[in-house]
Amino acid sequence: MELGRVVTEHGHVLVRQRLVQDAQGACLTLILRGPDDRQLALEEALGTHPRVLSFESMRQQYAGVETLAAPVAPASLPAVAAAVPARPLAAPESVPITAGADVARVERMLPNLAKDYPRIFPWLINLDYAVAAEARDASLYLAGRRTGVWVYKRDFSLGAKLGLADAIRRIAFPALKGLVSVEQHDNQLHVRGCPLCQPGNASGGRFFCGFIEGLLVESMEARAVFVRETSCHSQGASMCVFDISH
Repeated sequence: MELGRVVTEHGHVLVRQRLVQDAQGACLTLILRGPDDRQLALEEALGTHPRVLSFESMRQQYAGVETLAAPVAPASLPAVAAAVPARPLAAPESVPITAGADVARVERMLPNLAKDYPRIFPWLINLDYAVAAEARDASLYLAGRRTGVWVYKRDFSLGAKLGLADAIRRIAFPALKGLVSVEQHDNQLHVRGCPLCQPGNASGGRFFCGFIEGLLVESMEARAVFVRETSCHSQGASMCVFDISH
C-alpha cells in the first residue's frame, strides 16, 4: 500500500502486479502506466523508499505495455517489498491526477472550498472521513491540485514565467502562508501545526502536495513540477516538510 501511494503521487496507475515470496523475502513486480516526464522521479522515489532494499528497472514489451522486473527483499525484515517501475506510456493529464480519487465527491466539494477559502480545512477533514480509505490520498491530492490551480489563476497568473526558486518564493510560499504557518528553506516548505496531519492520525500531506503543484505547474518555465512530503507531523516530526523539484 505504501508503494502504491508513491506510484499514485507520481501520476502513474497500476496495470498489473505480482508478489512472490521466496527464501530471501518478497519480490514485487509492477506494471505501470503514466507520463514520461515523471518516470525518473518515480524511479528515484521507489528506489529510495525506506521499505525497498533493492530496486531494478527492466523493460520489455508485454501485451502492448512495457513491463519491469522486481527486486528481492530479505525475509528478516517483514512487510518489506521491492518495487520496479515500468516504462510509462503517454497518458492524458486527467489520468494521473484523478487515478484512484473519488472524483465526484471532490467535484461536489470544490465550490465550498472556493466560497470559504482560506477557511477550507473543515471541508477537507470532512472529505478525509467521507471517502473510502483506498481513495483518501488520491482524493486529497486532487482537491489540492484543483484548489492550487484556482488560487494561481485568481492571484498570480498575470506574472511572467519563473524559475523554481522564484516560483516557490513568489507564489507557493505566500499562497501557503494564507492557509498555515509556513517557512521556506531553499526548495522546501516547512509547515508547522498542519490541521490535516495531527499526531496519531493519517497524514493529510497529499493535499499540500497537490496544492503546491497546482500553484506552480503553470507559473514556471519548466512545466513539470513535483512535490514530495519528506516528513510529517502525523508521524511524530515537529513539522511537515515538502520538497519541491522539477
